[in-house]
Parts: sequence; C-alpha cells; structure tokens
Amino acid sequence: MLLTIGDLVEELVVEFPDGMRRGHVAEARTLRLRGGSAANVAAITCERGGAARFVGQVGADAMGDSLTADLRQRGVDTHVISHGVTGVTVNLLQQGYRTTLVDRGASSMLAATDAEVLVGAVQLFVPGRSLMSDPLATAVEGIVTGAMERRVPTILTGLSADEVADYGADAFVELVGAVQPDTVIFTRRDHARLGLEPDQPVNGSGCTIVIGPERTVVITAEEIHHCEPVPPATVVDRTGAEDGFVAGYLMSRRAGATPVAAVDAAHRVMSLVLARAGPTTRGGPFETQPPVLVSRPE
Repeated sequence: MLLTIGDLVEELVVEFPDGMRRGHVAEARTLRLRGGSAANVAAITCERGGAARFVGQVGADAMGDSLTADLRQRGVDTHVISHGVTGVTVNLLQQGYRTTLVDRGASSMLAATDAEVLVGAVQLFVPGRSLMSDPLATAVEGIVTGAMERRVPTILTGLSADEVADYGADAFVELVGAVQPDTVIFTRRDHARLGLEPDQPVNGSGCTIVIGPERTVVITAEEIHHCEPVPPATVVDRTGAEDGFVAGYLMSRRAGATPVAAVDAAHRVMSLVLARAGPTTRGGPFETQPPVLVSRPE
C-alpha cells in the first residue's frame, strides 16, 4: 500500500476568458476541485486500481467532510483529523497564465499522527512543501523516520520556485540528504531554482526526475535518460497533472519497474489527467462543471 501525508484542500480554478481589468466587472468561469498533492496522488492511485492511505487534517466544516468523502468514495483509506477551517487554493487563469493563491488552512496544522499508519505501507509519498513549516513538518518527519526504520522507500516532490525562495535552496538540498529518498521529482523550473544544471542530480536521492514540457530527465547513479511524454490529443486542464505523474510513477515502481520504465508509465497516467478537468483519471463528484482553458506549462 502507498502511504501519503500532506494537504487536503479545496481547489478553486477561476478563468477569465476576456481578461481582468482593475476596477471592472469581469466574466468568469469557475471549477471547484479537490486539491493537495498528497490527497490527489492517493486518489489517482486508487482510481488506477492501486491501494493508498492518506494522512492529513481538514477543517471541521462541510467542505472538509465533502473532500474526505470524495477520497473514500475513490477507495482511499483515510486517516483524517477534522479541526479548524479547511484550506483553499485559488488558481486565477487569464491570457493563458496561472496565478495561484494559497491558504492551506487546517492542512498545515496537523501536529501528530499515529505510527500505526505505516502498517502495511510499502511506499511513502511526501510533497516537499509538507516539510517546510511546523506543526505539519514535525508530524511528517516522524512518519519519514518511521519509514526509514522500516526500510519503506520515501518519494519526495520538490518545492515550487516561490517556495524555494522562502525555504532556501541549500536548506532543501540538505533536507533531501537527510531523508535519503528513493526518488525526488521536480518540474524543470523548480529543479533549476535550486541552482542545478538540467542533468544534475540532487545529492542524497537515489533517482532525480525533472519533468519538462518536451522531455523528462531521469538521473540515476548509472545513467541519464531522456523520456518524451505523449500528451493527449486535447489538453483540457493542467490541474493535478504532476500528481498524476507521481501516482503513475509510484505504482510502476511498486510493481518492480526501473525508474526509466516507471517514468513511461507516469507519462501515461499524467496524460489521462490532462485530458480531464481536475486531478482525476475519471469522473466523480467534483467533476460537475465545464472544463476551463488550459494554462501554459511553467
């Protein structure tokens, strides 16, 4: 079973087809989705026939209940605390570009979790942002330590370029060295923000993967391999595309695939997500409105 720990929030996508001008009323289209990489990866894993457990915190409110129910409906084993106010991420789309506003709310306030959540886990997925600040970082570090003791491989995603500016590139590289993950996964922009060359690995990780719009670079101790993604005929929305990649990669690695073969599988699952509205490979209670225009990849 895959274990994930991190955010579960509402994700609101607001598209301005004709742009937005200060002081003027603008026509908009909105899409309400489930957000949070840890939750999305768990959900997509179960959608594709895998088993996943999610650990996190939502608000003691209707939205928190609805988001948790959505995960359970998709087959996720949820260990969720309800306290505080559910967080929200707002994505503003205009002229093909995306601006993101983040209020993590209750998700960032998870202070502790039971080590028993590791029972049955054969992989641990941790979004890098979950290790940025307390109290969540301390709770996650406890699970990571338990995973290391049980020899459960940990997979990290990198920080966004803006998060690196706050946390520090050197501090994140040092964190990777301490966690010793099986794999760390970045977008090309986020990898470059650490001051690394395109084909340069992050020390301490068994494999470094850099996702780009034209190619994905897989860097191991033995080789550097370039994989070409195969996008769907129509890209509907990029929300959750990277989460689909992570879910596909993890499932393939659990089945014994090499990192390069697992990246090919990851591209296929990411393609399924790109072809739908929101972080899913199929329909569901949060896919109820028309798709939005796609934003340009970073």
